[in-house]
Order: sequence, then structure tokens, then C-alpha cells
Amino acid sequence: MATPKSTDSGDRNLYRGVHRVLEWGMIISTVLYGLGVARAWPHPPWISLQAPFALSLPAAARGLIHLDATSLMWTATVLLILTPVVRVVVAFIAFWQERDRRFVAVTGAVLAVLVLTVVLGRLGLH
Repeated sequence: MATPKSTDSGDRNLYRGVHRVLEWGMIISTVLYGLGVARAWPHPPWISLQAPFALSLPAAARGLIHLDATSLMWTATVLLILTPVVRVVVAFIAFWQERDRRFVAVTGAVLAVLVLTVVLGRLGLH
């Protein structure tokens, strides 16, 4: 039984795209974490663990402009969480372009579950 060769240019482009997303997501989040730790080192911020901590996108953006340690580490965490989601989107687009219906269906289902989870979480359903 012959196995398909993985040297096809479409496969290489898919793996290259997924690799880039994972690599850059990790690099950027690591730099943001490092910068956040460096900024917090002299004067560590106090964040209560009793109440839920929430930082809005506008507040995080303002904090990033001023290199606020909490905003840097919050953004790094969000980026690190979103990196695998972006990977699924990149894979979905690549499979769509290759017209690989089976993997479009699989990655589309994974993407739908991710979106549904976020929507239900925002609605307060657990």
C-alpha cells in the first residue's frame, strides 16, 4: 500500500504556516512575559486573588503603551492562549485552499467548537 508523500508543496506550505504561527506566538508572548517581569521586578504589583481579575482591551492597550507590567503579562497570556486558535484558523484556510474537504470539515468542526465555547462562556453558560 502506497503512502502519500508529505513533500507536496501544499503540505509544506501548511506545515510552514502552522509552524510560523506557533513559533511567533511563543516568541512574542515570551518577550512580553520577560519584559513584564523585568518591569515588575523593582515594584511588584499587587493583584488580589480573591476577586476575579479583569483587564479590558482598552486598559491593556493603554498599559502596553506605558510598559505596565500587568498589561504586558496579561497580553502575553492572552496571546499564548490565542496561538493554538490561530493555528486552527491557518490550517482551515490552508485546507480550504487545497480543496481538502475532509480536513476542511475536521478543522471547521474544531473551529466551531472553539467559537461556541467562547460564545457560551460570554453568555455565562458553563
